[in-house]
Amino acid sequence: MSEPFFKTDCPSCGAPVHAHSATAVTLVCGYCNSMLVRQDHTLIDTGRDSALLEDFSPLQIGVRGRFATQSFTLVGRLQARYDAGVWNEWYALFDDGGTGWLSEAGDIYVMTRPTQQLPAHIPQFQDIRAGFSQLDYQNRKFIAADIRNITLKEAAAQGELPFQLHGEMPNRVADWRCENMFLTLDYASQPPEVFLGTTVKLADLKLENLRTDAQIQESAGRLKGTRQSENCPHCGSPIQWINGMTHTVICPSCASELDTSKEQAQLIQANSRRKAQDQSFTLPLGAQGKINQKTYIVMGVVRKEEWDAQDTFDAMYSKRRSGIVPESSWVEYLLYSPQAGFLWLVETEDNEWTISETLTDWPRLDRNGAPQGCPKLYDYGGHVAYAAGAFYWHIRQGDLNYYSDYKQGHNKICSELSVNELAWSKSEPVSYRKIAEWFDLKSSAGKNVASGEYPSGLSKFMAGLFIFLNFPAWFAMDWGDLVFSLILTYFAVRFLYNPSSFLSKD
Repeated sequence: MSEPFFKTDCPSCGAPVHAHSATAVTLVCGYCNSMLVRQDHTLIDTGRDSALLEDFSPLQIGVRGRFATQSFTLVGRLQARYDAGVWNEWYALFDDGGTGWLSEAGDIYVMTRPTQQLPAHIPQFQDIRAGFSQLDYQNRKFIAADIRNITLKEAAAQGELPFQLHGEMPNRVADWRCENMFLTLDYASQPPEVFLGTTVKLADLKLENLRTDAQIQESAGRLKGTRQSENCPHCGSPIQWINGMTHTVICPSCASELDTSKEQAQLIQANSRRKAQDQSFTLPLGAQGKINQKTYIVMGVVRKEEWDAQDTFDAMYSKRRSGIVPESSWVEYLLYSPQAGFLWLVETEDNEWTISETLTDWPRLDRNGAPQGCPKLYDYGGHVAYAAGAFYWHIRQGDLNYYSDYKQGHNKICSELSVNELAWSKSEPVSYRKIAEWFDLKSSAGKNVASGEYPSGLSKFMAGLFIFLNFPAWFAMDWGDLVFSLILTYFAVRFLYNPSSFLSKD
């Protein structure tokens, strides 16, 4: 790390405090966690402690890395909490004297740097709509991806930051995406500050001095990725979550919301529903499986009702939800691996399965916001009917999303739109046989039939019986009828071997 720009002692405990950036305003004492404000060459104690929630990030103050052609050092950290979750913003000091922000939210990392180049036309914040508003910038067309008009509460800090933290901070920010490019407009000032960068993978940043598992264990008392178990403080049923990956857990028995950021789970909102006892999920919470040589744990389960696309759109933007009848439903399983991050498994009512992951880099979109070269399949809505377990965002019953599926080879890519956010994911079909292999499920014959996979002996017997019963009739047919009958027989035998190929939504 570079030589400190500013040195003094903490007015609270007397320990040395250093600032490495000339723009540092808030500094946090590394010994007593006091939040300090710099004024000229002195520090004033704000009277607040800055206790971070331990989230097991591999990043820490002092990490060195390289972005594009510039080396940088992480000198500060803002941990922001709001109604939909928690995220980290790491303040980066580049060797050329410039600054930037490395954002860490869920399974996506973004590096942005401030720029003085403003868009030719800056929209009013209240006019921006996620998934619809577009912005021309540097000869590229950006689409509004995340719109937040929120109040940050209990924001915590570490190291140094270029602004002062308050107990509650209004936050009006619009994020825009174009493939891997990321543009942020911060409306805290007028005109808004502009930050430009890209999505990144930590491995590509050539990071040095990351935290080791031993350091994480020393600071947190437990290793990242281990499972914590406790009883629900509302109903007493057992609950589980993954340490360091979530701060809100939904009890699988009574659906109460719990805060797990402290040593013990604390009740946020009680709920007396006991829907989980009436639900039967193929993969229970806490189930462990091995996918591509990596161990995953089922940390969250969501049952979603499929709504008509137009009904969903009307409900999202006009708040009219009465009288809507679900067309079907599906189940999403959130998987987590300490080595590989997050994956989704999706199970339909027809017992078809897909494996899905969030796209860090968006597809190339046309002027209508559709991925180029990918035929449209269908639009539909998803309404959260029930959720249990832990998630890296705050999920609620009644949450509503608008989905658009597109065909990409043998796979699908899907846009997921809410009122505040647009995201893209990629899904690949997977057989139930593979699911059973991954999670060591003891499959019954009935389950295999339901999933479109008859036991091989039964399928051969049924196909042979069908041919045997029709064989005598073929001798009495003329040539035209015989050809037609043989074509029907071909499809009938195919169905007996693999019914799922005929039941697919495609």
